Amino acid sequence: MRLDPAGIDPTDHALARRCSVGDIPTRAAATFSHRTALTDETGSWTYLELESAANRFAHGLFEHGIRESEPVAILSPNCREFVATYFGTAKAGMVSLPVNLLSGLENIAHALTDSGTRIVVVHGSLVELVLGATAAIPGVETLVVVGGVPDGLEAAPDGPTLIGWDDLLADDDSNPDTVIADRQVVQCLYSSGTTSRPKGVLTSHLAVTVAALGNGAVFGLNWGAEPSVTVCPLPLFHTAGLNGVLLSAVTMGATVHLLPGFDPVGYADTVARVRATHLVGLPLMLEALADGTDRGLDLSSVRFLLYAMAPMSEEMRRRLEAALPDARMVLASGMSECTPATVMQWPELCPDKSDSWGYPTPIAENRIAEPGSDDLLPPGADGEIVYRGPTVMEGYWNNPQANAEAFVGGRLHSGDLGRIDAEGVVWFSDRVKDIVKSGGENVSSLHVERVLMDHPHVAEVACVGRPDPTWGELVVAVVVPTEGAPGEDELKASVREFGAERLPSSHRPRDVVVVDSIPRTATGKIRKVELRALA
Repeated sequence: MRLDPAGIDPTDHALARRCSVGDIPTRAAATFSHRTALTDETGSWTYLELESAANRFAHGLFEHGIRESEPVAILSPNCREFVATYFGTAKAGMVSLPVNLLSGLENIAHALTDSGTRIVVVHGSLVELVLGATAAIPGVETLVVVGGVPDGLEAAPDGPTLIGWDDLLADDDSNPDTVIADRQVVQCLYSSGTTSRPKGVLTSHLAVTVAALGNGAVFGLNWGAEPSVTVCPLPLFHTAGLNGVLLSAVTMGATVHLLPGFDPVGYADTVARVRATHLVGLPLMLEALADGTDRGLDLSSVRFLLYAMAPMSEEMRRRLEAALPDARMVLASGMSECTPATVMQWPELCPDKSDSWGYPTPIAENRIAEPGSDDLLPPGADGEIVYRGPTVMEGYWNNPQANAEAFVGGRLHSGDLGRIDAEGVVWFSDRVKDIVKSGGENVSSLHVERVLMDHPHVAEVACVGRPDPTWGELVVAVVVPTEGAPGEDELKASVREFGAERLPSSHRPRDVVVVDSIPRTATGKIRKVELRALA
């Protein structure tokens, strides 16, 4: 049956059925108006106050002349104004562009230039730095400063206008009647750039909304009289903090305690003080909880502990299980291009399948395909992990070649290699671009790294390929030595010998590079593009 909506005003019809990320705090405020929504270093907001600030910011953008679907960049550590800016931009039908503060000035400038950004919301602690950088980004016309413009700070005559964040807010605190299409873009997150220059990932209102609802359900966030409580040290400019923590928490009326960065002692103390119930973090962050119980902190309130973006050692798992006996520990994986989480490893999969990524979440279909092809493979076969579902991105900003490669056969190609076993469990093996092709063999850098990590003098290791005229590529191991390790030449020889004894000929490292640290992104991913240049 084809529905004929004759007789309905098109605008009224669109508004009544609107799927807008900007309406997430509106619904929460209607039910939990006086519940604390956000806290940061400077204070707190109730849900009613968050909704009012976001609405006033949206109307302020209209009055400032920012157009629909135009990007509004955010350069700021976690704070309440960051959140109100994000939701206000969504309410106005514009695109929120949180910029990775740790990606380096070159990549920050690339994001602002590539997106054509005219207006940037910047934290007061960063305004002088950003003001200096905008000389190379002539498209930026306005800097909106969180905390107000510092006394005595003036822009150059031909530079951007400086406005205090509070000064941009309009008097009107009503939720704007903005017509928004389901697949209209609401956010742009530039990828971490582990293998190439960062790409702008465009995500829709529908994708963000479905992911927030799905994560809230899987995390077990409580929609009721007793709020869930979370502490967020993860940066909101990354999808894990933004979509994984903030959006799902606000959707379910939780209380979010925002931290401007990660301090182990401060993080554990905050978790204990606010009686947090649900936590998401890197294993390194969660280690602070085990240390906190050693200091006598009461962390018995924690019911759900999700770790992401890095594996957890068995020793750390045991420590956390002892420290948080009532907490359900879950590994989650995903990517910005398919609004995470897409896969979750249930505790029931340990120990037999503790090396797996786990089962798909309810919001994304996971399949295995021939890399770059539309040919789907049967259970157990190795190939590229591909996705289909409402949380898939709209595409990359200004990158038609990457878009063509990403969408093949009606599915999003992740660039991750793996398999799905007969029980539906997803196993990751490596990134497509990180596979070393040596002597006709596809060598998983991840597999080589796992073997070399057993070397007694290797604290960290990452493997990449080096071009070779005979073998195509050779495996090179980049190693951070442990304290007390032998000299560089002796360590190199020892690592090569260790690999030769335990790995096939094509997999063993033919050269070793010793470094003080492995270059990583803000969320702990290894930047192999830098390692290839080093190797």
